[in-house]
Amino acid sequence: MSACFNGEGNVSDELRVTTDGDWRTYPFRLVPGTDTMDFPAAEGEHADQESDTWFIAGELTGATGRTFAFLTIFNKNRPGGTVVADFYTMSLFDCDTGEYGTYTDYDMPPKNMEPGAKPKMSMAAGHLDIHYDSSAGPVTWTACRDEHGELRPYTYTVSLRGTDQAGQSMALDLAVTPTRAPVPVGAGDGKITCFGQDDTYSYFQTGMVMSGTLRWGDVHDEVSGKAGHVDRQWFPKYAGGGGSGGDARARSHEWRTINLDNGVDMSIWRQFDRRDGNAPQPFTGVTVSYPDPEMAPECAEDVEVDTFSYVPWPNEIRPLLKPLAPARFMPDRHRLRCASLQLDLTGEPLVAAPAHGLPIEYMEGPYRYHGTMRGEPVSGFAFNERSLALYRDWELIDVLATTAEDLSDEIRPMIAAGHRSKARKLLQTRLTELPAESHAVVEALIEALAVDS
Repeated sequence: MSACFNGEGNVSDELRVTTDGDWRTYPFRLVPGTDTMDFPAAEGEHADQESDTWFIAGELTGATGRTFAFLTIFNKNRPGGTVVADFYTMSLFDCDTGEYGTYTDYDMPPKNMEPGAKPKMSMAAGHLDIHYDSSAGPVTWTACRDEHGELRPYTYTVSLRGTDQAGQSMALDLAVTPTRAPVPVGAGDGKITCFGQDDTYSYFQTGMVMSGTLRWGDVHDEVSGKAGHVDRQWFPKYAGGGGSGGDARARSHEWRTINLDNGVDMSIWRQFDRRDGNAPQPFTGVTVSYPDPEMAPECAEDVEVDTFSYVPWPNEIRPLLKPLAPARFMPDRHRLRCASLQLDLTGEPLVAAPAHGLPIEYMEGPYRYHGTMRGEPVSGFAFNERSLALYRDWELIDVLATTAEDLSDEIRPMIAAGHRSKARKLLQTRLTELPAESHAVVEALIEALAVDS
């Protein structure tokens, strides 16, 4: 049985889930009564969906004792069902030094529409088998088979290649096996609203066992790990605008996966409508996977996040689409609470501003969390992803409030009353008095207020 809390601590009966058979064998039906999440087909391409995404990330410890993290994204996009607009992303993180490397390879028009051009990415339907011909070399994420050629359930080889922003080569070769059953996001049938599309499907899987080799510039290490996750979504329309009239930045999100030391794993979504004052949008919620297989997954929707700090977008990392403003700020340190789960966590980044060259502003990197769950102290490793890039004047005031609350309180009513020029002059006067961590956002706000002032 699975359950979803409605924010008042109650359980929603319509979101109960049971499983048919042993999840460790194929075929496996995750959601009774429908084949939308049958395995191994759920791991493969969904040819009737315009966007299909495969995501894997984790924490790795080297034989040298160094701690790393990694992520990779394979993104199939077929806007209109025919145009090829795919990309592949790889990133490595040094959790000891805070350094990271990122690489994205695109397969986009008009280049891929030239005579003789072939798609860089190939995918199998019915099981997991992804190949991408990147500029850094061929990359793969494939399901393993036994000596008889039969699929070995939830057992993969991952071979990733990239070149980081400093020109260093990156390579990661892993054997990967999740040891927990797939969990539908929302703990129901896996169908959620994502980026404005009601019929998006999503699941995740944790309990990772990983081992292999990592090469990054001069670093060569044998690595292994247990904290991490596999994540999947497929969208009926193009994910970068299919639910918002083609505007890739009309929706933003925050997404966290947390592996706590009490054995609880979580996938946490929050979504926002950028055209409506960043109003919260469905699906927003915490989906919980427990270490005891007899404990069913749960979903709680009463998620609250208080952001303590923001980081400026590093301009050396460029999104594919032209930025809407030269200065943008992304959420960073924060406190996450959920009353239904008696959860109270504080998140701290291990890498300062892990930006990636995706179509829009996208920041993703390893975090540490600590706090309490059901009254007991917990801590854990996580990945925190966000596309909520703040650049408008009223958004910048919220960013300013984290470093200069008194000034933000003074400026906010001026702007609300339309006194933009007055507010701008006040900021210019006060700039030199403020702590250094406020200067970037104040300068951005001064520029934003210059428009139509």
